Amino acid sequence: MKLPLLCSIAGALLSVVFSLTCYHYNGAADHALGQQKLTECKNSQRYCSSSLITYSGQLYLKVLVKGCTDDEEGACNKTATANMKDLESQHIKLCCETDLCNKELEPDLGPDAQKWGTECLACNGPPTECGGGGLPGLRCKTSQSSCIQVSIATAVEKESYKVMIKSCSNSSVCPGMAAFSNGQNPVTYVSHHECCTGTHCNNGHFIDTEPGSENGLECYFQSSHQTVNKMACRGEMTQCADLIGASPDNILMSGCATQAFCQGLYPHFPLPGWKSTSCCSKSLCNHSNSTGPPTGAAGP
Repeated sequence: MKLPLLCSIAGALLSVVFSLTCYHYNGAADHALGQQKLTECKNSQRYCSSSLITYSGQLYLKVLVKGCTDDEEGACNKTATANMKDLESQHIKLCCETDLCNKELEPDLGPDAQKWGTECLACNGPPTECGGGGLPGLRCKTSQSSCIQVSIATAVEKESYKVMIKSCSNSSVCPGMAAFSNGQNPVTYVSHHECCTGTHCNNGHFIDTEPGSENGLECYFQSSHQTVNKMACRGEMTQCADLIGASPDNILMSGCATQAFCQGLYPHFPLPGWKSTSCCSKSLCNHSNSTGPPTGAAGP
């Protein structure tokens, strides 16, 4: 009776001794270190692995897979390719033999890893719905190597609203903050842009922008059909701006603006009849009283 019991104990000890622990992960390569989990391998699985699976053709996708493997097919430390109609796949598999050895083990992701592998969160709506993570993902085009999130606040007369946009970025330059004030409110319109690289990196919350302190610039301001007056500009609003309608003398609004607003680097600011923007950088140079040529002009 003792012999079977001893054999059972010995078998259990051998199972413990030879049980390998590896990291498990399946997803975008740039999130592996933060999201991979520990997993206990089966007795037959003697290796930890890290595989890069690439699909190209009608779709382009790179997936990093980590886990345990027995390597019965002899795929360790090799590259395999396969071709199907309109789709080509490549499987690069690396293996190691000690506990947790695949923590930082990754095949070469190639020079286009970020460009091809970027996936951004996508949303367009109120901050309560678009703030944070847990949103649908959007696979970016080859020319879109970064993600963007934009916090937009508008206050015109008694109406105000906030919108948040998350998507892939179409620009290689992040616009920063585009803001305009018509004198009626410290900030009439502002869109705060944040750009980042990495899968689902645009997982932030809405940013409320403060107007800042007075910067020394004075501009003429006009809100709707109110009387023209003077205002002190604040913060990054270092331009005097006129929002122009169908003709140059049809000025719909005037006030202070940031350079990004003058360049048109922002989502649409709803103002009926607005056709173009004229900006200048000297005090009181706007509203048909320019002391020099405009520094920039852009449409809405």
